[in-house]
Amino acid sequence: MNKLTKLHAHLFLMGASIIYGCNFVISKLAMPAYITPYAFIFLRITGGAILFNILHQLTVKDRRIDKKDIPRFLLAALCGACINQLLFFDGLSQTSPINASVIVVSVPIVVLTLSFTILKESITPLKIIGITLGFMGSLMMIGLNGIAFHSGSMVGDLKVFLNAVLYSFYLIITKPLLVKYHPNTVMMWVFTMAVPFVIIASWSDVQSTNWEAIPLPIYAAIAYPVLFTTLIANLFYAIAMRVVNASTASFYIYFQPMVATVVAIIVLGESLKGVQVIAAVLIFAGVYLIGKKKK
Repeated sequence: MNKLTKLHAHLFLMGASIIYGCNFVISKLAMPAYITPYAFIFLRITGGAILFNILHQLTVKDRRIDKKDIPRFLLAALCGACINQLLFFDGLSQTSPINASVIVVSVPIVVLTLSFTILKESITPLKIIGITLGFMGSLMMIGLNGIAFHSGSMVGDLKVFLNAVLYSFYLIITKPLLVKYHPNTVMMWVFTMAVPFVIIASWSDVQSTNWEAIPLPIYAAIAYPVLFTTLIANLFYAIAMRVVNASTASFYIYFQPMVATVVAIIVLGESLKGVQVIAAVLIFAGVYLIGKKKK
């Protein structure tokens, strides 16, 4: 872990973004046709807690954390693995996927603001330009299907925005934990502490789901977000954030609509548009500027 470089960190973040981008297409196969969003969250969080506990037992052994860090772990669990997820899926049911996508890509801007306010991280001109380019690229990628905010979706839009703020706060508050503890330790405790809250919120949906009627291929689609999106992607983020700051890590959310577009082109046979190429160039240019060192 000590030999982890910034290049490795960026590769981990890119890998996580690819996993998240594919998740948009794969999860849609199961939800909401076969499983409700809250039941889906139940599987993600409880499954993630089990997998992280197994992984931690195999790699770290020592489960102990300082008592003074327990409130921070609990806050991270609520902001990053519980309330934000419930708000997102609840909000998504009350607004359009396009609106939600636009709101979610505001995360790097929120993280940059919180990093400056809470962690006192410096905001360089290159970082501001990079985040601006990435934001523009993401909006171009998402806006191909039309962006339309209206009063009817205001409640859903607000819930998705609160989800984005909570996730941004999660990236900020876990940074000191990831410096102090092994990434597996942090993820194991965050997901374990989130389980009781998720069970309370989603148990009625779990009971009402007809599990026997779900076809085997759909179970594979359900397994993907549990194994890849929850376990591997979160672990990739945790490892990377030992080296890079929260604002840099958050920038990679801009790759998710780009990856989702590529997957749609390959899987669904959609055609590549010129504006998508321009958007991708803006996003990659933003990554370059974010990662560029000051002279």
